[in-house]
Formats: sequence, C-alpha cells, structure tokens
Amino acid sequence: MKKTFALSLIVFCLILAGCDINITTNTNANLNSTPPAVNDYVPPAVDYTNSVPAPTSTAINYILSTADNLKYCNGADMDSAGYKATITEKKTEQISESNLTLTQLANKTIALATQAAKINNPQLDTDPNNYIKVINDTAYVIPIEGWAGVSIFLCFWKPFVEVNLLQVPGIKNVVWVNDSAEWQNLK
Repeated sequence: MKKTFALSLIVFCLILAGCDINITTNTNANLNSTPPAVNDYVPPAVDYTNSVPAPTSTAINYILSTADNLKYCNGADMDSAGYKATITEKKTEQISESNLTLTQLANKTIALATQAAKINNPQLDTDPNNYIKVINDTAYVIPIEGWAGVSIFLCFWKPFVEVNLLQVPGIKNVVWVNDSAEWQNLK
C-alpha cells in the first residue's frame, strides 16, 4: 500500500509541476501590488478569400402573354380578364445592377417586361425609372395621360402591369393613380 501511495503522490506532484499554478497568500503586501499582466490574446487571421462575394447583379423575373393583345383588346372586344389569363410565360433576365430598392426593382421589372413584349408606352419610354413608386407593400402606378386609343391600351396594359408587379416579392397591391397632384405627394 505504501508503494501505491508513494506512486500516486509522485504522479500528483508531476501533474502539479506541469500546470504552472501561481498560489498567492492574501496579505496586505499582495493587496497593494499590481496585478499580473493578462496574456493578450491575438485571434488568428481570418481568410476572406473563400467568403461569399457581394452580389454584382440582380435577377429580374417577369411574365409575358402567350397571345397577341389585340385578340382581346381591339376596340370591338375589350376582354382584359381574357388577356390576363394569357400572361403565363415566365422569363428571367440578369441585370448588372445590384442592391435595388423595391421601387427600383418594380420599375426594372416593368421596363424589361414591356421591352420583351414589344409594348410601346410613351410614358414609360420617357422615364422608365419613375413610372412606379412602392410604399410599404403597395405599388403605385403613375397617372396615364389620355390619347386616342388609350382605352384599348389600358385594356391589356393594366393586367400586364398588375401580373408582373404582384409577382415581385414584397408587392401585394397595385394602385393606379389618377391624379398628378396625388402622384407628386406620394413619398
């Protein structure tokens, strides 16, 4: 038993000797002394070469009609609902801009969809970046000026714009603004 105790004591002493333990007594001399310096931990350098890069482009999704708009909206036939049912052909286009606001995304979506559908809208051609304002979850569309044939145009334009805007994440409502003063006051 003495051998076991002696062996255990030797192992215990060897463990303590390797642990670098500072034992201090609580005396007045120790209370007034400067505390020992704390090891300054320097974290390892972080390698950012494998991190995910910031997006440099944006995917714009839009939907086109599979039918000619004049089949549904031609003056004699004004079937907006029928035309809306044909807006089913989904497309995606990458643009070089990134981090777009919801308003910018809505305007880009309509501009690209209009271009792909070969729809001529003089107001959109004038300023494609300020055709739509998004406030909260509602997209407000700029007032449309009247011209000969505007009712035929609106017959297919309204469902086209609404279908495309409502598929943009974050937009739940579309409001067609009729008053220019109201449009100017939207912030």
